[in-house]
Amino acid sequence: MFSAVTEDGQMVHLLGAQRSQKLKQRRFFCPACGGELDVKLGLQKAPHFAHKQNKSCSIYIEPESAYHLEGKRQLYVWLKTQQASPLLEPYIKKINQRPDIMAKFKRHMLAVEYQCANLAPDVFQKRTEGFKQEGIIPQWIVGNSRLKRTAPSFYQLSAFHWQFINASPYRELICYCPETRSFRRLSHIIPFYTNHSYSSVQTIPIHRAGVKDLFFTEPMPSFQYSGWTKAIHRFRHKPHRFISKETNRLRLLFYEKRQTPLSFLPTEVFVPVIKGAVFHSPVFVWQGFLYLFITDLGYKGAPIRFSAVLQQCKLHIYKKNISLRYECSEDCLSEAVKQYIDFLCKKGFLRETQKEIYMLNQPKEGIRSIQDLMERDRSCFIE
Repeated sequence: MFSAVTEDGQMVHLLGAQRSQKLKQRRFFCPACGGELDVKLGLQKAPHFAHKQNKSCSIYIEPESAYHLEGKRQLYVWLKTQQASPLLEPYIKKINQRPDIMAKFKRHMLAVEYQCANLAPDVFQKRTEGFKQEGIIPQWIVGNSRLKRTAPSFYQLSAFHWQFINASPYRELICYCPETRSFRRLSHIIPFYTNHSYSSVQTIPIHRAGVKDLFFTEPMPSFQYSGWTKAIHRFRHKPHRFISKETNRLRLLFYEKRQTPLSFLPTEVFVPVIKGAVFHSPVFVWQGFLYLFITDLGYKGAPIRFSAVLQQCKLHIYKKNISLRYECSEDCLSEAVKQYIDFLCKKGFLRETQKEIYMLNQPKEGIRSIQDLMERDRSCFIE
């Protein structure tokens, strides 16, 4: 950390300080717990304070890497240029928390937290709720070093990332890299596999970034169907030797009911649904179970009621054929299923005969090869 209190109660910041040995001759204390601090003047990191070895603090303080310290410094300087009146590492006694930076933008108080290390869900929840309790908006920014791109527009997003996404008003992930001095903004995130998701991506150099645009403006959607189609094609060519239990249940069911191997799953189980982020299961799993239910009714000429499809989804969740990423309301689940059915109607696979009652259109000719199926993918997900 960059901030400490002297013996006479003065707040001292080491931000931008020189590595002067005179600092070693003074005593500094933690503003939160009152414990004595060491001054660190090594060459790898910027000058900073740290609790003495084997001393714990009353608030959660994680070790800060050189990457973290430099990122925090740059964010603080950036907020000063934005006239956001930033305060570095202020101690909020009432909630016993110390955000990286506090800033004021118009009427909003922000707690800017730059997170570069693992963070337990309960700690994340406690810190987030603590700020809200005081009328402060928590603004989490993840270290870009924690972000891994797996393909163009696809990122490996774990439970660590999803806790920030779910807490964001725009369901996005904002990252910052002090090495490139730029933000990366991931929005309109749609999972394909459990930990691999499509995302619209903006890269914004810090000197061009504004607080209003970055923190208070909803990002514009920018979905590239070509990237999504390539992910489907990678799935079709992938040898499925190691698959999850729920994927294996779906595989067996498709083979039993449709004599369809996993690589030949129909195009209609790969629909990019924004609200589908509620599902922990891969896109083809949760949609695959619903597709079988829909087509079982459709082949009999029976009406397909939205309420029945939603109930079927709940049943598969209960049976653990489909898993959720987080607890959600019935409305949230309903929106995801409705977006899926709406897409099937838009593509002519279903037609709505009455409100939320559908019929299956005549199925297309059987697919004879993987090339035919890939062509169908392309025609379905055309820009």
